Amino acid sequence: MIKQNAIVRWVLAFLCTAAGCTWSRFDDITDNPPVERLEAPNGTVSLGMSMATFPTASGTTLAVSSSNKLVTFDLGAGSNPSLTATTAQSCAGDSSCFLTQHLAGLRAQPMTENQGCVAYGLGIAQNSANQSLGELWLYCEDATRHSLPIPDTAKDWLLARVNNAQLVVDVATTRRGAIQPLVASLPDANIIWFYDGTSLLPTAMPSLQSSQSAGQTLAVLVSNSGYIVAAGSSVPPDTVWFFQTATDGSAVLTSCVTGHAGFGRLLTTGKFDADDLDDLVVADATSIYVVAGSSLIALQANGTSTCTTIDSVQLIAKAQCSTWTNLNGCVGQTFATAVMTANLDGTGTDELVVGVPDTTVRGETAAGAVFIYGTNSGGMNVEDGLYVSSASAGDRLGSSLAAVPLSGVEGVLAGAPGDNSVMAFYCDSLMPAASKSARCP
Repeated sequence: MIKQNAIVRWVLAFLCTAAGCTWSRFDDITDNPPVERLEAPNGTVSLGMSMATFPTASGTTLAVSSSNKLVTFDLGAGSNPSLTATTAQSCAGDSSCFLTQHLAGLRAQPMTENQGCVAYGLGIAQNSANQSLGELWLYCEDATRHSLPIPDTAKDWLLARVNNAQLVVDVATTRRGAIQPLVASLPDANIIWFYDGTSLLPTAMPSLQSSQSAGQTLAVLVSNSGYIVAAGSSVPPDTVWFFQTATDGSAVLTSCVTGHAGFGRLLTTGKFDADDLDDLVVADATSIYVVAGSSLIALQANGTSTCTTIDSVQLIAKAQCSTWTNLNGCVGQTFATAVMTANLDGTGTDELVVGVPDTTVRGETAAGAVFIYGTNSGGMNVEDGLYVSSASAGDRLGSSLAAVPLSGVEGVLAGAPGDNSVMAFYCDSLMPAASKSARCP
């Protein structure tokens, strides 16, 4: 069998040399492969629904959510991850614990005395006096669950609800900074609150009108005097609201931006222009926009909720669905299920990383793939496509994304809930030679 595999590798090497294909596609037959499969522990269903990484003294930990659990993997300090989970935390899906729809990994030492944690759930706990406490759950480097208090309005709303596993809870943090804030939301209750990264006390964002709702999606940008919170809305639809927080703990609603169908359904931040400010990434049903952070910081509260349109803001770039070798990401479905930013080449601005789980891979429907976009003259073009050579229909790779630090660059992690797994990609076409490990032929 070993000899047969060696012959197969030799043949593939010859074919790749002749045809110019990428070795990382043959992950299932190479030693020390460029792609590793992280396996779900027993009893875990649909692993890879959301992901985030956080720093530890020994390197990086990956947190992954499934339908009912939070699972962690030790990624180490380089390209040799643990392929089996190190811990698993159950979440009942009732008032005792609701998993967030996205995970937020952060440096959390001021709040928890841990180097890193992941925000993963919201629930009601009982103290020693049998009083109900509303808490936001953090799982941290010390393998212990920590908690942050939530506003009384959020606790009271949760206590009045009938248990509902479909309840939407979201969290988000910034991508950079020695201290990372955290924003959380209960969009059905029209409640958004914020932690500045140093204090356990939450700051409530101003409520919208009773007929409006914000917080279906979240993002946070650093401003000159505090932070900007971006919150996607379902009522009214296709809208992103912006709040500014100040160092004194106050917060104001500054503005809102509307767009085409689905606008605001995905939010994240990254660095895409020459200044040191993070920029906002916003998706609608067919496009992904990069909005200059400087233009959002310049917004001032005007006492009204009159919105401007996406066509009127300062856009850096725009991306749309694409195809790549053996990949068809334009199959008539909503474009993109997950977006993140990462510095894959170690220089200049970030790349936009897009998960498209409906992608057809070598004829396998919804096997899923990850597309990498680079900025070029005000536009965004696909630079690479990541997929698994042994992909099967329905794997839905790219349903979630996370970045992992490598040698001077970042690598891509992609969830495949249909395969109940996570794929770690340790090579891509943008990676400089100096950052390549033995995993990159």
